[in-house]
Amino acid sequence: MIFVSGVHGVGKSYFCNLVKESTGIETYSASTLIAAKKQSEFSKDKLIPDIDDNQQFLLMAVNELKTFGKNFILDGHFCLLNTSGEVQRISHDTFTMLKPDAIVLLTEKPKIIVSRRRERDKIDITVESVEQFQEEERRYASEVAKNIGAKLFISKGAEDLMQAIDFIKSL
Repeated sequence: MIFVSGVHGVGKSYFCNLVKESTGIETYSASTLIAAKKQSEFSKDKLIPDIDDNQQFLLMAVNELKTFGKNFILDGHFCLLNTSGEVQRISHDTFTMLKPDAIVLLTEKPKIIVSRRRERDKIDITVESVEQFQEEERRYASEVAKNIGAKLFISKGAEDLMQAIDFIKSL
């Protein structure tokens, strides 16, 4: 399993669609898997209650997907915004149990993410909040990859998405 991560609005869905078109590898969204197992939707503001509880739903769904024996991509996060709007790391145990073979962390210029969130979610966020969120996502992705022995590719934005796809193809 390949874990594709990044902050809200970085372009994970877009990237996963490119990968699927290029490689045929099936992609799944962590939030969609959690919502299906939990039988409830997430709000547009991306403030997540029950972050730790939600990971149990994700692990159940991913374990079901792994029974098919095919490689797949999981689009998710290393950190989320809790109901207070603070960046919160997802439990390290979650990633130990997910056991991704590789991690692709997508990043983008904060101004672009701010614009995307305004357009898509009708939410105004600050460049500074995106910078803080992205930096924590980057720090934690690096830490987790090292601890679980997963290969890591950190994208620097839209200009190197093809390199990220080449990284996936090389696995």
